[in-house]
Amino acid sequence: MDTKSKSDEKKLFKFSKILSPFILIFPLILLLLLYGFISSLHRTYNTIQNTTSSLDDMTRQLSSIEDGNDNLSISYDLWIKEFATNTNIDIYKNFNDLSLLSQKSQSELNDLSKKFSSNNEDFLYNNLVKYIIIDKSSKTFITNDFENISSISQNINSYSIENGNLFNYIHSMAQWYYITYDSRTSPTAKYSTYSIMNANNYVEAYWLPKEYKLTDESKPILSKLLDDTSNNIKKSISVNESFLNSKKDSLRFLIIVAVILGLLFIANIFIIYKIGIRNLINNLKSSYIFRSFKAIKLSFQKRSTLFKLTLFIISMCANFSIILILYIGYGYRYIPSPLALLSLIVILFNFISVIPDFIKFCKYLDLIIKGADKITSGNLDYMIEEKGDKKLLSLAENINKINKGFKVSIEEQIKNEKMKSELVANVSHDLKTPLTSIINYTDILLRDDITEEKQTEYLNILNKKSLKLKTLIEDLFEVSKINSGKVDLNKTNVDIVELLNQSIAEYSDTEIYSSKNLTFLLKSFEPIIEMNLDGNRMSRVFENLINNTLKYSLKDSRVFVEIEPSKNGIKIFFKNTSSIHLDFDKEEIFERFSRGDKSRNSNIEGNGLGLAIAKSIVELHGGIMYIDFDGDLFKAIIELHY
Repeated sequence: MDTKSKSDEKKLFKFSKILSPFILIFPLILLLLLYGFISSLHRTYNTIQNTTSSLDDMTRQLSSIEDGNDNLSISYDLWIKEFATNTNIDIYKNFNDLSLLSQKSQSELNDLSKKFSSNNEDFLYNNLVKYIIIDKSSKTFITNDFENISSISQNINSYSIENGNLFNYIHSMAQWYYITYDSRTSPTAKYSTYSIMNANNYVEAYWLPKEYKLTDESKPILSKLLDDTSNNIKKSISVNESFLNSKKDSLRFLIIVAVILGLLFIANIFIIYKIGIRNLINNLKSSYIFRSFKAIKLSFQKRSTLFKLTLFIISMCANFSIILILYIGYGYRYIPSPLALLSLIVILFNFISVIPDFIKFCKYLDLIIKGADKITSGNLDYMIEEKGDKKLLSLAENINKINKGFKVSIEEQIKNEKMKSELVANVSHDLKTPLTSIINYTDILLRDDITEEKQTEYLNILNKKSLKLKTLIEDLFEVSKINSGKVDLNKTNVDIVELLNQSIAEYSDTEIYSSKNLTFLLKSFEPIIEMNLDGNRMSRVFENLINNTLKYSLKDSRVFVEIEPSKNGIKIFFKNTSSIHLDFDKEEIFERFSRGDKSRNSNIEGNGLGLAIAKSIVELHGGIMYIDFDGDLFKAIIELHY
């Protein structure tokens, strides 16, 4: 028994793996069908109730006519429907939808009322239907109650008020009456489609007088009217009874189908419970249908724009054709057919898959076009959003890459042009200054009247200027070699702490060191820190930084040189209080011939190559160098890695 149960369970899971899409989708289809049948049930039931109510009304009306036909009695419903409504319509037509009440004087309205009579062939309604219609705004009225016109005129204000004296007046002399203070509830509005403008501006009252008596002339005509009405009611009863019987048959059929659908839905839910929703979803993802649908969507994204447009047009035509067929063939039926259901599934597929994808495609295409327009108009900071259809995504990415490359190229070009201009100006200035001094002092030495003491002084100046010019040229060659990549590093184990101490000591006896009265303070986390470096090159870095510190430090201040550990190496800080305002760009200061002293004041010697050379040497060692400042505190930071 257990073996058989396991075998059945395996078969069930194998079966579910193949049919998992249908097992999951079928309850939704059943729910849609069940909803459709229940809606039809509800409509059919309401139709049966309304038809039954109409039949009861017609039966009562027919009974009222037949019971009183000997003495030609008229029921209230018949009076309202046949006489009051027809009189109401005739009044609207003859008094221009009651607009004459505000256009004519009361005396003119009285004359028009006396001339007007409502009738059906030879039968006058005037005695059967008395009426008063009042215009609330102009306080004018029309009536066929001619004996009481003066009384109506005197009480017109109170008659215009809802539940005022008009009700008491009509009630006192009417068998039946109908009063409305808004023409939207008049007999005409109740029993026909006729309507008027500004209906809330009118008070209407209709009544059958208590003293009404049939005349010998009117009896045959009224009798004929009652007979015609009776026959019409009998025909309506017959038609409605046939209709009611057919609806009851439909209701029974709908109940049976709804019960069957409900049982199928419960059975399907039970199958899902036994198999497990997670297993079904996993099976669905690995099913051929799901993979096919996914492949179709992927294929749609990879297709050309023309193909997508063609498919969209075909799907829209198919949707329109299916909807037209459904409207013509099934528009007036409550029972959905298999063809209608299949058609609805096709429409649903189009609206879920094809149409949304095409709309997204079009919207994204518009976004790319607008983005391209913005970029071509000069907004190089604009980036097109990268999302959606794969073809368009690739296009957007390529446009952004071109834009980014173009922007970088322009920025680099502008930067290079600026650097070239500044380089020429700076080199010219830094070469011209010592060269001019050399030329001037040489001219002076060539004079015959110069003393030996002055000759010695001028020769010392010439020597100093020549050395400055030599240093500048050597620095230029150094920068050129580093940038060309022709520098070979001779690396050995170097003690960074000792190298820094030596570099500081070399400058301790210089004129600028003593004149500024600076104090260097070296602080290290270890007394000896060995690293594999080119000692000579790194010594040049420290000398350039110390030289830069000496030139720009405030007099009588301290310079802090600190070594701290970092994640993969060390950090070396050179900190000094600047004697000039620090308002330069932190990146541009490393450019060749760039100085913190923008005016290139001759009082502060330098060619602007020191920091550029130092940064290049540090980068040759695989490290980084950057600067920072806080107020007047200048910091040069070197990071070296083991």
